[in-house]
Amino acid sequence: MEYEELQTLWKTYDQKLDRLEKLNKKLVFETCSKKSQRRINWLQYRNYYGLIMLPVVIIVSMHPLFKASNVDIKFITGAILLLGFVGYSTWYFINGISHLKKVNLINDTVIESATKINDYKTIVIRGYKSLFFTTPVMLAAILLIGWKGFHFDLNLLLFTIGLFLFTFLWGKR
Repeated sequence: MEYEELQTLWKTYDQKLDRLEKLNKKLVFETCSKKSQRRINWLQYRNYYGLIMLPVVIIVSMHPLFKASNVDIKFITGAILLLGFVGYSTWYFINGISHLKKVNLINDTVIESATKINDYKTIVIRGYKSLFFTTPVMLAAILLIGWKGFHFDLNLLLFTIGLFLFTFLWGKR
């Protein structure tokens, strides 16, 4: 073999080795990022689920109280409070979804991905802090909407306290 043949052969093998090295790096990176991407997809699913199910659950659970005979100032006040709660929750879920969609583990650097995930974490922490305000507003709205349908006694009071605690603790979880 001549020197030039050896040189071209060497370049060919060097290029193949470079391609294999890039492929190995890509495979390792994709394998490591799959678990993180699944977690991000799960968080997006939770936000979509909350976005869709919150209004559905409220409408389904309260539809017996939506009668023309129940409409008075308490009902209207409760409906306004409930619409405000649903509007805030919708904004919260959409904001979370938009921040999670910005995260691209494959193309972004680690620092960029970490910054975007930290932005999402601050949204979640802000949402946890807002539970101290939104949970009582939601329960007051439900109480005002169903004012004529509720029979106020000890059982209702205990149920309301239990519902408040359950909702608050579920939201913290």
